Amino acid sequence: MKSFITLFKIQLKLEIREKGILLNYYVVPLLFYLVVGAVFAGINPEMKSHLAAIMIIFGITMGGILGIPIPIVTMKEQGVFRAFSVNGISKGIAILAHTLSAFIHILIVSLVIYFTSPIIFKSDIPENIFAFFIVLLLLIFTSASIGTLIGLVAKGQSSSIMLSQIIFLPSLLLSGIMFPSSMLPSLLIKISQILPATQAMKAFLGLAYNHQAVSNGVSSMIILFLIGIFAFFANIILLNQNKTL
Repeated sequence: MKSFITLFKIQLKLEIREKGILLNYYVVPLLFYLVVGAVFAGINPEMKSHLAAIMIIFGITMGGILGIPIPIVTMKEQGVFRAFSVNGISKGIAILAHTLSAFIHILIVSLVIYFTSPIIFKSDIPENIFAFFIVLLLLIFTSASIGTLIGLVAKGQSSSIMLSQIIFLPSLLLSGIMFPSSMLPSLLIKISQILPATQAMKAFLGLAYNHQAVSNGVSSMIILFLIGIFAFFANIILLNQNKTL
């Protein structure tokens, strides 16, 4: 436990100095929030009501799916995990420290968006704040688990970026955060159901905002949780099977 806390503190300090980390976790999500938020607030009053949820989904998805994998691949390529093992620190603890620090970065950005959105864009405050934060934490957990899985599976930086984009771009376009998912063809609507961002959007609308058009918020939250649990245990299996990490 002591080694994990020490490693976690070091990880946080290193990430604060790393420009690429700050770009994926803070700069791009917050710039997207300010620019696209202003556009949505001006041209689409319906989306303005739940703007905080839309921008938070983008920030979490980007931080988890794009931000987490690359440092893990870098540590694999540089033999960091083997060095930890020599010093008695398991690779699981090292990855957990990295993922947990990412969790905190993503949570900070989400809180910034949540508290400033009603002030800057006059967006609605969720009717059920408790449900809002449950969905938010579930989405961070799921995205972080998937991001970690991508980092463990990827053979190099290029494959990591490719795998991340395979999930990130459809999440951006098909989940309903850029435009209502009802505008999509039926086939794409069905495909979008496997995306955590889609289930998070439905859970936010149905549970936190009591949106009349969404009646299956609980089931969406359960699906989101199951996706996260699947990715989480897949990570554990990969860590136990891969002795050369």
